[in-house]
Amino acid sequence: MASRLQRGWILALVLLFPLFAQAQDNSQLAPPEIKGQALYIPFPVAITLDGKVDDWADVPSSTVDRGSTLSPKVGENDSFTVSAAADDKNLYVMMTSHDPNIITGQHGTDYWNEDSLEFYVNFSSELNAPTYNDSIFQININPGGIGETDPTKLSFTGVNAAASGVQGVVFKTSDGWGFEASLPLPFAPEHGKAIGFQAQANGATELDRDVKLIWSLADTADQSWQNPALFGRGVFFKVGRDDIPVVDVASIGAVEPTTTPQESETVNERAITAVNQVGYFVDERKIAVYGRASALENPAAWEVRAVDSDKVVLSGTTDAGFLDATSGDTVYRADFSAMNTPGKYIIQIDGIDSPPFQIADSVYATLKKDALRYFYLNRSGIALTPQFAGKTWARPAGHISDNDITCYKGTDADGKTWDGCDYRLDGSGGWYDAGDYGKYVVNGGISTWTLVNLYEHSPQDFPDGSLNIPESQNKWPDILDEARWEMDFMLRMQVPDGQPLAGMAHHKLHDLHWSGVPSKLPTEFDNDSPTNGRYLMPPSTAATLNLAATAAQCARVWKIFDADFAARCLKAAETAWNAAKAHPAMFYGRIPGEGGGDYNDSNVQDEFYWAAAELYITTGKDEYRTFVTESPYFKTFPGLAAGSASPMGWPDTAALGSISLAMLPNNLPEADITRLRQQITETADHYLDAIAAEGYRVPIPASGYVWGSNSLVLNNAIILALAFDFTKVTKYRDGVVASMDYILGTNAVDQSFVSGYGTNSMQHPHHRFWGNQPAQGFPPPPPGAIAGGPNGSPADDTAIKSVGDLPTSRRYIDNLGSYSTNEVAINWNAPLVWVSAYLDEQFNSAS
Repeated sequence: MASRLQRGWILALVLLFPLFAQAQDNSQLAPPEIKGQALYIPFPVAITLDGKVDDWADVPSSTVDRGSTLSPKVGENDSFTVSAAADDKNLYVMMTSHDPNIITGQHGTDYWNEDSLEFYVNFSSELNAPTYNDSIFQININPGGIGETDPTKLSFTGVNAAASGVQGVVFKTSDGWGFEASLPLPFAPEHGKAIGFQAQANGATELDRDVKLIWSLADTADQSWQNPALFGRGVFFKVGRDDIPVVDVASIGAVEPTTTPQESETVNERAITAVNQVGYFVDERKIAVYGRASALENPAAWEVRAVDSDKVVLSGTTDAGFLDATSGDTVYRADFSAMNTPGKYIIQIDGIDSPPFQIADSVYATLKKDALRYFYLNRSGIALTPQFAGKTWARPAGHISDNDITCYKGTDADGKTWDGCDYRLDGSGGWYDAGDYGKYVVNGGISTWTLVNLYEHSPQDFPDGSLNIPESQNKWPDILDEARWEMDFMLRMQVPDGQPLAGMAHHKLHDLHWSGVPSKLPTEFDNDSPTNGRYLMPPSTAATLNLAATAAQCARVWKIFDADFAARCLKAAETAWNAAKAHPAMFYGRIPGEGGGDYNDSNVQDEFYWAAAELYITTGKDEYRTFVTESPYFKTFPGLAAGSASPMGWPDTAALGSISLAMLPNNLPEADITRLRQQITETADHYLDAIAAEGYRVPIPASGYVWGSNSLVLNNAIILALAFDFTKVTKYRDGVVASMDYILGTNAVDQSFVSGYGTNSMQHPHHRFWGNQPAQGFPPPPPGAIAGGPNGSPADDTAIKSVGDLPTSRRYIDNLGSYSTNEVAINWNAPLVWVSAYLDEQFNSAS
């Protein structure tokens, strides 16, 4: 039902339609636009894509001189025109730019950063969709193709552009340039049918873009490239009709932001009782946190009630409470550790109920498996069948064409030109890195290491057959089978013998341009497309050392299962080590600047140390021992550095080497092993201090709320677990438990960050094929995927607008559009596997 505002708009438009009809030029095939809101599309109109615009003479146009950045030069890039028409098969768009000084070909395929024109269409039934799907397109066209008369050779980029079927011709005008283009219609046009429509112009008066003109009045900040709800409307108008279709312009851009569970109608009403929504171990510490916008005069009363009977089984009062700076809440803690009877409960504090939770020693028995199955469900190059993936997540193989792929050639976003290579590699397999379709050696390194390190720590976990993956029943541990899927991919990313950079590893592999979100997983991809191909990105020292470290780790664990594979891994590791020494400063930049994450790292001394440590443990060779013992990372564990929020992550890998040395048998003197373990334990003490100081008992300081903050929480939990292993002091294991409490609901957003676990579990990750739009063919996330978590500096518009003004630890939103708070990633799920498996081993005797 239309709102009062919408009904008002509709009435106003109805009253104005006679005026429109009277004012309309009789020669025009459709009514004039509703400025910046609706453009009428006459049909059927015969348009030929030939650069001659006489067939557009009677199609109404819109002249646009507004936008987020106006031209600094009079008479240059100061306006554009746009028109649209259709026949029974195609939508046609013509745009021209007032631009006597054309700048093109200066930024590779980043046409948006120079002179270009772009139009957007939404052919789907959801015209206010907040994210792109397969029926929504951005088409960016540049003037570089002036003179090309073949419409099939149009040069273009844009979200989903490669799948759009766009054709067109670019032409010169007396005062600039323009294009006419066609896009296949997925339906037959009907009088009054509306689509989403947008048009924009990018302009460069000297070199880089300094002009942005925008047709839709709903988009005031140039966000249409990621938020199609900001498009206006294109309305089909059958030529010859005298009734003008009603346009509900009030609905344009009217997308209500998704709110997180903790947000009340006003700040003053905010009050949550946060618990681990999965559950607590029978004889372990149990703490709930009550957070509210204002302080109480006295501690709050609490009571635990059994869900099945509503009977009060335990009661008490909270501590005195304190102001938690990162959440802005006054927090009160209720310790109900005395409740040790298995069952399902809630806790009510100050009249506010918590989500329900279990008390049982098996609370993580399923979670650890689902967290590890995340990797199987993100495999590239293999069909996921219902037998192993389940009907909901079964899908065809993705990117099998990665088995024949060559190197990127072009100029990157930093202006550096890359010459490509004269070889092709088999880059198939591996895991999709995060919410995108890229595959990255640097992030694959720490993720693979974490899984294999868990095997080295607890080889009895995840035995053969425990995961129901295709390799189950092959007599090898399932966790190693899964890690091998990525290891095989990383081995294939090594530059082959006979090449100038033989032994180095390519940094990553991905498309030239970002695909839509969500978007269907392509089985085949045109890897060599000059407009949106898929390429190997150049080798880097960081990637090469990631390969050296993980391949060395692979060699020792696979030795007893597959000696040939182990030997292959060791050869690759030592070849990579020598190649990295020969090329110690091949640092990565923004290549090409979109289409995939950069993962740039210009300090690789930590990677050298990590690789040397793993190679020394595996081989015992003096060369690697000398490198390890002479490294400053060997003297001081990275987590001891002042201000360190966490000792490890994909760009900071020295801690991985020290953990392996402290944990695994090697020939270092006992005094060195003892010192390493002591420093790891001292680092764990920092995280216990953070748990005590932070209102919601999280093992990161205030500086730790960064992109992927949940991975810091879990990596710090690994440090706490190792400290317990080394000392058997219970407080460290308590810290691991508190870390998982935070992840699963004891946090300032009252949210379990793990899909499928908890009442308020993550449901809408930023992910290409887990878009949670079942009607469009995009399933929800499988259980066991972890979101990045609160980000003190969110980078996406969805989070900035919805939670960007909240206190730091509350800047999270469970929304598909929030890539900086709600994306998933292999290097975040790997420590979730490690920590959940560790705790299950500690408490669940049945495992």
